[in-house]
Amino acid sequence: MRTYMTWNDEYKNKVLTAEEAVKKVKSGDVVGFGLSLGSPTSHLVDALLGRAEELRGVRIIDAVPIRPMKLYDAEFMKSVKDSFTYSALLFNPLNRGLAKAGLVDYQSVNSSDAGPRMGKLCNVAMVSVCPPEAGMVNLGLSNFLSPEMIQGAEVVIAEVNDQMPVVYGENWMPISDFDFFVEHSSLIPEFKRKGEPTEIESRIAEHVASYIRDGDCIQMGIGTLPEAIIRLLRDKGKKDLGVHTEMFPMGLPHLVREGIVTNRLKKIHQGKTVASFCMGDHDMYEFVTRNPDCVFYPTSYINAPYVLREIDNLVAINMDLEVDLMGHLNAERVDYRLVGAAGGQLDFVIGTAWSKGGRAFNVLPSTRKLKNGQVVSTIVPRLSPGAHVIVPHMYVQYVVTEYGVADLYYKSMRERADALIAIAHPDFRAELRKEAKWILAKEA
Repeated sequence: MRTYMTWNDEYKNKVLTAEEAVKKVKSGDVVGFGLSLGSPTSHLVDALLGRAEELRGVRIIDAVPIRPMKLYDAEFMKSVKDSFTYSALLFNPLNRGLAKAGLVDYQSVNSSDAGPRMGKLCNVAMVSVCPPEAGMVNLGLSNFLSPEMIQGAEVVIAEVNDQMPVVYGENWMPISDFDFFVEHSSLIPEFKRKGEPTEIESRIAEHVASYIRDGDCIQMGIGTLPEAIIRLLRDKGKKDLGVHTEMFPMGLPHLVREGIVTNRLKKIHQGKTVASFCMGDHDMYEFVTRNPDCVFYPTSYINAPYVLREIDNLVAINMDLEVDLMGHLNAERVDYRLVGAAGGQLDFVIGTAWSKGGRAFNVLPSTRKLKNGQVVSTIVPRLSPGAHVIVPHMYVQYVVTEYGVADLYYKSMRERADALIAIAHPDFRAELRKEAKWILAKEA
């Protein structure tokens, strides 16, 4: 009599302890982590690091570090440097100590290409997921790069967390795509709002909000500035806004409940908030859990300019570190030090350029303070030494500081410089005018 294996049997046959699962990693492997809350916890990662004496030359590629763990201890990583090297798509307070110790190799990539790139780079994938249902595994709060990385890896180890919320969309994968499961229940980290926006952030938010119209479809990130913009959208009584974004923004549940965000006028994914991952508080997690109006897709789809061009009145709002007088944007490095990441800014800037009625707002305060206390302009004749151009000048439309909005579209180089100087801090405008004359003379 022939017997058939059920999906539940297949799942149980693939369940291992953390220590058993990490034995599948070999010397020379490249191990990729899911992004943010889709990354493995210390339960699995510590088991991998515990094999330091057996392994050599294992490369770990991290995306957005979330949970404190031994992996981010610079002294420990120095002690196992022959066994493990560490790369990251983004620096934050968790892994910045590794950067200062020279233990991080930065992995630069646009968000739209993160999944395909990781699918080719990594032969081992480690992710956090929900318990399986009807033979399918839900990726929970982080889709982003996970689908392509899972499909491209030779070995896929999933940490199954019964506290991970189920989120709809293209967020399900069959059990057959996973080689091993490690069951480990752990609390989902929460991220609170970072206090009130500063006066400068509030002024920038006011400028941006004045350009947003009823029916616009919004992309924005995390932080007090996006929070300030969301608050103003409520105060100004905006209606029928849509959301198509890389990261599910804080404050969105309130805008939906108040009828400000309806997604009613979107041509694609009408009625649905579309994103690729989520980091927030308990209220946000409750809101996205099994909510048919909230759907996650990989950034290879979410951020693809060919998709974004189909969204009318797409508005992208992204933070930058500095801009030169031609309009090149730097959102990654200051004085050789990595502060941000390439992320999805270029994807959305190009997408809004193709969108009918699209607008991209690239925002930054007019000054920043150096470690020695000196205040310098963020509008500069040339980008800082070691800076990378994240958005080239030919794509840049709006640049916003607390002093106003510079629209660079259809402007000559001289007009661009004049528009940017007009929104620079008044203390630096005279010097910028001098530099602009010299640069433009050289250009001629």
